[in-house]
Amino acid sequence: MFGGYTDAQWAALAFVFLGLALVVATLVRRYAGFLRRLYIPVSVIAGFLILLLGPQVLGALTHSSGLVPAPVADILARLPGLMINVVFAGVMLGKRLPSVRTFWRESAPHFILGSVFSFGQFALGALAVALLLKPVFGLPDAAGSVLELSFAGGHGTIAGMGDILKTAGAPEVVDIGLGLATISMITGVVGGSILVNYAIRNPRISVARTDRVHPATDAEHYIPPNSGDTDQPDVGLGSISRSFGAIALAIALGLLILELLRFGANALGSGLFDDFPLFPFTVIGGFVVQLVLSLAGKEELVERRTVNDITTLALDILIAAAIGTMSLAALGANIPSLVILTVIAFAWSVVGMLWLGPRIHPVDWFEHAIADYGQSQGNVATGFVLADMADPARTTAAARAYGYKQLTYEPILGGGILTALSVPIILQLGSLWFGLASLVVTAGLILWGILRVRRR
Repeated sequence: MFGGYTDAQWAALAFVFLGLALVVATLVRRYAGFLRRLYIPVSVIAGFLILLLGPQVLGALTHSSGLVPAPVADILARLPGLMINVVFAGVMLGKRLPSVRTFWRESAPHFILGSVFSFGQFALGALAVALLLKPVFGLPDAAGSVLELSFAGGHGTIAGMGDILKTAGAPEVVDIGLGLATISMITGVVGGSILVNYAIRNPRISVARTDRVHPATDAEHYIPPNSGDTDQPDVGLGSISRSFGAIALAIALGLLILELLRFGANALGSGLFDDFPLFPFTVIGGFVVQLVLSLAGKEELVERRTVNDITTLALDILIAAAIGTMSLAALGANIPSLVILTVIAFAWSVVGMLWLGPRIHPVDWFEHAIADYGQSQGNVATGFVLADMADPARTTAAARAYGYKQLTYEPILGGGILTALSVPIILQLGSLWFGLASLVVTAGLILWGILRVRRR
């Protein structure tokens, strides 16, 4: 059916296939009520449609490439590693930066609990790989950080780490991670919904949805995001073009940082950053761009609403392409590992939330902690969804404080610099030592969070 196309035409056709898949997935979600009730994103459904209609399922049944030509599938497989840079570059853009005191006072418990979840995933995942999954099921040692990469990080993070894992001789870890990231979306929303209903029915837990709580009326400290409602100066570019330029500048600054690190490491005889992904540094680039805009009094040039539109599109493309091209053979060969890692991640987040939530969040602990649970099991959006389930009127400060958390947590963990460094560290030390070190850090963070509340 398709033939004689140039590489550029195949690339354009790949985006046509993605667009059609997203449209069809929208219709599927609309008429499949259970998918809406589980809050399954359209991009995930689109990814499975591509997977089913591509060479691995329909193609295998019909001894062809299915409805997705092989050149298109090849291009789709490369898109996640590119789109993740766009997503992370926009994390800091279009946000009015709060004062340090306001920001830290509200976000510190979220940062601490989120870090506990991430380092706990590092520790439990690495120890499980070293002590069980590697010797019994043959999982590569490089998979030691796959729990945090996939659950707290998500599809974009695991896809962004693809090159370094393939260089390490563990390409199957990427497919396992994509499978876990997909599972985490379900465990995040379904498990979170169960927890919200449990709390509502538990007389010992006060939930804003049904009870009077401490209202978030501290208006003098509330700093809304730049939503683009101010009058815009005539600079010769529309809102989308300005936001796109800011994202491009953030990526360029991230690339400059990474190249300088590579140059410095190579000068010292180290290849640590040779295969290091770009996306963690684009967050820093975005922060620098936003800081310059704030200092210059030009925040209105980049609208958060438009940045969200661009990064949401990039994320939808990323998720659909990543799921649509993940290897079913690799998943099928590692089902025991998938089940064990899923149980570990889910149990850790539930126990951590119910036990540590009231000890780290001093006020309205459930509304705050359920958001951190959601992020540890899915992504930032899952945390907001669950926070709104517990506090639909947003009478507490949970949603705002959880939003502030992303300014410090995202550049470091859940896909940030430490997440990206985890694989090189494991390749140097091994999963066992990495897991033990992460366990010590987790204990230290728990102690910090508890003592911080007691001192207050």
